[in-house]
Amino acid sequence: MQKKSQGGLNAAVLIAIIAGLIILYIIFLPTSERERLIEEKPAKTITGEEKSNVLLRAAPGTLSISKNLENEKIISNVFLVETTNAKELENINPFIARNGWFDKKSKKVDFNLEDPDNTDNVVLTFTAKKRQGILAIKMNGVVIFENEVASDITEPVKLDKKLLQKANSLEFSVSSIGLKFWTTNEYSFENIKIIGDITDTSRQESSNIFTLSDSEFASMDKATLRFIPYCGNVNDLGALNIFVNNKKMFSSVPVCDNSYRQSVPKSALNEGENNIVFKTNKGSYSVEQIRISLEFKEPAVKTYYFEISSDAFKQIRNDNEDIVLTIKFADDKKQKRAKLDVNGHIETIETDKSSFSKNIGNKISEGNNFVRLEPLEDMEVVELKVELT
Repeated sequence: MQKKSQGGLNAAVLIAIIAGLIILYIIFLPTSERERLIEEKPAKTITGEEKSNVLLRAAPGTLSISKNLENEKIISNVFLVETTNAKELENINPFIARNGWFDKKSKKVDFNLEDPDNTDNVVLTFTAKKRQGILAIKMNGVVIFENEVASDITEPVKLDKKLLQKANSLEFSVSSIGLKFWTTNEYSFENIKIIGDITDTSRQESSNIFTLSDSEFASMDKATLRFIPYCGNVNDLGALNIFVNNKKMFSSVPVCDNSYRQSVPKSALNEGENNIVFKTNKGSYSVEQIRISLEFKEPAVKTYYFEISSDAFKQIRNDNEDIVLTIKFADDKKQKRAKLDVNGHIETIETDKSSFSKNIGNKISEGNNFVRLEPLEDMEVVELKVELT
């Protein structure tokens, strides 16, 4: 009888020891295995990056609204006008030039031109009440007139444009009397003027500014300049020159009223301010409908894809798992606005914070899913992540 009761005691101790070992085993099991044993939940098998439950991680970078809302820079109409006016360049006081055996006198007159390149049809005019002998006139050392003057009022003496400089000199002299020592060759000059046509070039050039934002410049591939030139006198036109940031983009006598397209490489443009100059050296132009059309490397909308396994989808539907979308922005404290599309479920994000998070469990499906982000303001997106939590 005593042996039977001792055997029962030993069996109870053994059962207690086994139960204790089972409890210790359960305590030291991983959480997911312990929950499966206690709650009879199936274990979730995850491999690779899925061990961190991250289903999608991307770095969208710069998102610009330019592709969708504005891809043209409009430049104001440009009017290039050639204005030429006759102008008195120099008024010289009366003087006398003579040549005799005992009295010889020549006259040198200096005059300046501000812009010889844009000074044309320069002439010397004068009257000579007293005139005896042959009159010689030199300009900058070159003879431009040598003849007798027959009347008080003479034909204007043309000054060769090739000889004109900023600083010029005219020299008046009279021929020798030869053996007639008792006479003197002499000219008495009055109303001496130098007159020329001056072209005002200040209205033959026009400068304009257009601006490219950081995101526009970063995402653009190239640009196209568009314009229509309308002309004044088509028989008196010079080349129309167009410069972007001092780089020549166009130089030609255009066909008036025709529409032009000129490629502008990205290397010619700047982030921020850009300068465009229209210029001609002859004639008048009205350049209208001027546009800089921007072309971008890729659309502003970014679309990303991720996959939900059947086990994970069941966990989400049973409210055992959440699926969270997180978007991190460059912390510039600016307002961020974007259209968020998850599998066709569209909403607008508006925040001035550096991140945005949302549970998208009710928007996902088993298998392939997508997230699409379309900016409503230019923004920098550091990271877009979808994860199970």
